[in-house]
Amino acid sequence: MNPQQSPFHIGRYLVTGKLGAGGMGVVYLASDEHLNRQVAIKKLHANPNSSNAHQRIRQEARLLAQLNHNNIVQIYDVVEDGADIALVMEYVDGCSLDRWQREREPNLRQKLQLLKQICEGLTRAHSAGIIHRDLKAENVLVDSSNTIKITDFGIAKNWLEDSQITREQHVAGSWGAMSPEQAQGKPLDNRSDLFAFGVLAYRLLCGQNPFGDGSSPYTVIDRIVNNPHPPAIKLNPDLPQALCDLLDRLLAKNPDQRPFNAAAVAAEIEHLLQDERHSTDSFTRTESVTATVESYYHRQHRKRRWQKWLLIPSAVVGCLALLATLAYFGFTQMPEHETEGRYIAVVSPDWQPDSDAQRLLKSNVMSALKQGLSTRDGLLLIPFSESRKFAGQSLEQQARALNAQLLLVPQLDCNDTTCELTLDLINANSFAVVASRSTHLAPTESLGSRSRTLYQLNYLLPDYPANDAGDIQPISAQHYQRYLELFEQRDDERHQKEILDALEQLQQKASTFAPLYEFYAAIAFDYKYNSNSTEAGERLAAILQQVPQAIAHTPEVLKAKLRLAIIHNDPIQAEKLLTQLHLTLPDHAAAHYLSAIYYQQRGETGKALEDIDKAIALRPSYIYRVQKAMILSRGGELEAANAVLQEAIAQNHDTVFAISLLAGNLLDGGQPGETIRLLTRAGLDRIGAMDTYNLCLAYYIEQRYTEAQSCFKRVSDLAPKDADPLLYRAEIAREQQQPEQARALAQKALALTIGRDDWEGLLMQARAYAELDQAEKAVENLIRIRRDAPDDLYVNYARAQVYITTGDLLSAKAHIRKTLEQGISPIWYCTAQFAKICNLPAFDDLRQQYPGLCGGAKHNNKADDSQIARNGETSANL
Repeated sequence: MNPQQSPFHIGRYLVTGKLGAGGMGVVYLASDEHLNRQVAIKKLHANPNSSNAHQRIRQEARLLAQLNHNNIVQIYDVVEDGADIALVMEYVDGCSLDRWQREREPNLRQKLQLLKQICEGLTRAHSAGIIHRDLKAENVLVDSSNTIKITDFGIAKNWLEDSQITREQHVAGSWGAMSPEQAQGKPLDNRSDLFAFGVLAYRLLCGQNPFGDGSSPYTVIDRIVNNPHPPAIKLNPDLPQALCDLLDRLLAKNPDQRPFNAAAVAAEIEHLLQDERHSTDSFTRTESVTATVESYYHRQHRKRRWQKWLLIPSAVVGCLALLATLAYFGFTQMPEHETEGRYIAVVSPDWQPDSDAQRLLKSNVMSALKQGLSTRDGLLLIPFSESRKFAGQSLEQQARALNAQLLLVPQLDCNDTTCELTLDLINANSFAVVASRSTHLAPTESLGSRSRTLYQLNYLLPDYPANDAGDIQPISAQHYQRYLELFEQRDDERHQKEILDALEQLQQKASTFAPLYEFYAAIAFDYKYNSNSTEAGERLAAILQQVPQAIAHTPEVLKAKLRLAIIHNDPIQAEKLLTQLHLTLPDHAAAHYLSAIYYQQRGETGKALEDIDKAIALRPSYIYRVQKAMILSRGGELEAANAVLQEAIAQNHDTVFAISLLAGNLLDGGQPGETIRLLTRAGLDRIGAMDTYNLCLAYYIEQRYTEAQSCFKRVSDLAPKDADPLLYRAEIAREQQQPEQARALAQKALALTIGRDDWEGLLMQARAYAELDQAEKAVENLIRIRRDAPDDLYVNYARAQVYITTGDLLSAKAHIRKTLEQGISPIWYCTAQFAKICNLPAFDDLRQQYPGLCGGAKHNNKADDSQIARNGETSANL
């Protein structure tokens, strides 16, 4: 509570202070004036982020009401006032267990006494069927008399009941303290809490988390699921052997190997307390011990790398055992080329429909195949967004580009009333047909055709059974037909807003159809980056707030939420979602690929390269190589990027993606003529809005203003809410002695960005203000974004544009120098906008240091990355 804030009432309770706060709510210290005692009140925020926060706090109240034990915080009352709800609980005059340990030097006996009390509290909860699910030192309080109180039952669950609030397959809890079965979304019982208790006890007794405290949840969860913990005796040799054995059993991966219940653990701890050998109150940690959890895991990792070669004679048995432990994770300590299944790609049919009904049937079949293949044990489906890029190429070319082991080739043969669907399964090594099935479909029966397509897969793939996730998600035939119609328009960049409108209407009628949210997010994501509009993010946030709880943690919805986190530049939420996707997606390569895209967006090149290299190690596909080249380009390593692009082009030379990225790199490196040649040869009908933008920039740098003006106008038509092409058009109009047109274009650009407070919008505003001779406002905007905007080439080049336009030559020079040091080609400063630096003595040193400035030394075409050129591949691949 703010020190200046006066006491206030919640119900009959007088609030006198604040004990703590979190994402869901705040905990106050209050006085019960009727009973004359202090209480703690847990009150929700007025607008909690969680859509089911009220359900959770009510559930916590119901569960606590069942528990009356000295080692569990007691609930006294529930106060509801309209939409507000608060829990009135026992006030514990003390601190959390982790703080208690930090501020004291407890001996072994004191630690064991506390651990025994925790077990006694757990015994009471478990006897009522309640599992805590988030047992950690922060949720255990120690009062002034050293009495333990377990608190925060916010995600607790009665494992005998079916709760939609915290159902299975929803990974709830704290990453460093959850059991292996909890991390994998499996059914839980009391033994999951015993694992968490083992983590807590290990930390209390050894001073470290048994799985490390690294910043990456991926690493911690991987260790919990796949790797043995360091024996406690290695970190603390003074611990009794019986206590170390107990810790090992508590931390067993298999619940059946853990103690039966908390009462049994309490009994073992009591036996240790009564043992005369451990009854002394003196306990001193051996000072010579320097072992750490991290050093243990690093040694094990090196040891496993050698054992890989030493154990080749038993490779078959060892491989089976290791693969069994790899569920849900693509970031284990095993070599990255190990994987859980065979990659299968669906070849896009080359059949051309004769009617709208047949066209929708084609989409229906592909959608059904996606569902049916993505839920089969032992198969990893290569995304359609990737495989469809190679439609029309030979099977050999597609298999090589996708790095697929199996190909599924659908063929449709239609007459006036029905279509025959044939499915051929092909081994990508021998290109032999290993299985084939056919069935008749009615184009007018969408759900019936979907079901029959799914049914054929059961016969075609008997060795890869469908798991429970393969059920058809509820949607009516009419609404499914509408979904297919909208999905057919997914590549229509000119009508993305209208597609979003239609999807919002459909969502009101088919809210539990998870693919709808992934499709909506993909359109919104592209719309945002094509238009530079904040509208897309706002609309995506609104529709995701309406996701039913039953599908909130499906991969489709998680991917949609990830796109929103990227749009909102919310790293905490994004990394949480990536962790959930790493746990959810069976294809580890796809999970690493998503992480690489995210870190690239964040400008964290090192992390992005680490993830994309892991993806390539698992499946060296064309798309992953192009993504790696994009990351290298952003990091200023154009030579390395172009080498990777050559590998990608060798893998598949019939697609435009690597060629367009190469064109962007050449533009960044100061070769606009080569960029123009490559992109015009590819054809305007084949390149997207971002490549068109790069073509416009190439014309602009070459001072081919008529072509540049026409080109930027085309970009404005494709992305009417993007201010950037308007600003370049304004610059060109000014250089062509058309001041009125220049001002009108700058005013239009400013109007598009007014109201935005993100750094990109403010940067565009600054450029517009500079064009409109409002220097003070332009500089104010640059000051506002100095903490949020990345210190990269794009931002610094834009700053140089603002300062040169407003006449602040010293600031312009500073940013010109910075971009040149960062690798921008000097040719970017050979435009009319920067002509004045060629004659001013103040720029002599820059011209001497960089001879390419002002047209010298043939522009000094330096192959470094300027990152002024755009690339739209990210939005297409996420």
